Amino acid sequence: MASLSEDAFRRLLDDNGILRPAALTPPPRWGSYAVFAQRPDARLELETMKRHAGRFFSAKIGITVDKRYDDRGPLEVDAARFVVATEDGTANGTRLCFARRTEPADLDAAQAAEQAQGTSGLALLAQRCPMVWLVVPETDDDHAALTIATIFASTLLGPILAPDGTAIFGVRTARMKLEAQARH
Repeated sequence: MASLSEDAFRRLLDDNGILRPAALTPPPRWGSYAVFAQRPDARLELETMKRHAGRFFSAKIGITVDKRYDDRGPLEVDAARFVVATEDGTANGTRLCFARRTEPADLDAAQAAEQAQGTSGLALLAQRCPMVWLVVPETDDDHAALTIATIFASTLLGPILAPDGTAIFGVRTARMKLEAQARH
């Protein structure tokens, strides 16, 4: 997905900071971290995410445009530009994140990744997740995108499918990947 400027992104949102219907094509799952979410809709639990970021990841996280959900019904899709900054400076940046309903192809990809790894359990967990958040990385080893995806997984209680579709993992493995990236 081509880079989306902050000004261009803001024009896609309504007065409450919610993505306007059909304003943005979802980024492809292939090439994004797909974080399965047990939440029933696309609403963010930003305060919980901020607490998890600080407590478990020595990071600060936020969004570039505040969201006000008011009395609207469930959100089928939404998007936010997340800003992350870690205390050690290894994961700083702003990344596009897009929420949509989980699709059968997402579950097939989760199952295929799990079978390729020779593991079990995470694809089954993905089946219980009605939503998926796509975190769009800027590079192949994007520490900021992986940090955001890991914070999402820790609060939304779902697994992460790697951008190339070859791996599915939970928060513990994601933290190990982050630590390994920080050492290099």
